[in-house]
Amino acid sequence: MTKAAKSPVVVGDRSSPKKGVPTIQKYKPSPQKTPPKPEGKKPKIVNLKHPDGTCYGWAFFHFFDAKEELKSLSNRNGMATFIGGIEFKPFSNLTTKWLEECLFDRLVWVIRIDADLDGSEHCFPMTAHEAFGNKIARGVTAQHIWEKGEVTVTTVPLTHAEASDFDERFSAGPPRDAAADDIFDEAIRAADAELENLI
Repeated sequence: MTKAAKSPVVVGDRSSPKKGVPTIQKYKPSPQKTPPKPEGKKPKIVNLKHPDGTCYGWAFFHFFDAKEELKSLSNRNGMATFIGGIEFKPFSNLTTKWLEECLFDRLVWVIRIDADLDGSEHCFPMTAHEAFGNKIARGVTAQHIWEKGEVTVTTVPLTHAEASDFDERFSAGPPRDAAADDIFDEAIRAADAELENLI
């Protein structure tokens, strides 16, 4: 019996394929276009001015992660607030409110300066309006709520309608529900005189 001759193995043969011999190609996935990862909505502080150029307050967009810090800035108990180790003095004429809808925009935190109290004790100094917005940005960055460069600060004048809308929203109390009040009053009504005398 004769042994069949082995065909020589060619390694790294880069010559053109021979006619009639199928070529084996390795699978290469086609490059896909991947959209860039969407960045989260960037936090923004807006120094709000009345149409006449005087200070109104500040609007805060995408500040959900710092909502407690914002609320603490309008404390009326005379205690300083610290954000990222930076001290904020207490002011008696600042009010913070979350607004889902308003003429200015939607889903925004707003701190309003009550100008009617200007000049009274512990009032916000109107000359420090823009500096206060910058200080808040430094505080939330120092506290690492956001990194440097993520928080932007701008100044925007309000229209008369936007300023009036804000004023109305800040002065309005929660809507009263007369039927709910009647149910509550009935639930806690006084007992008969004999029981009331025991307590």
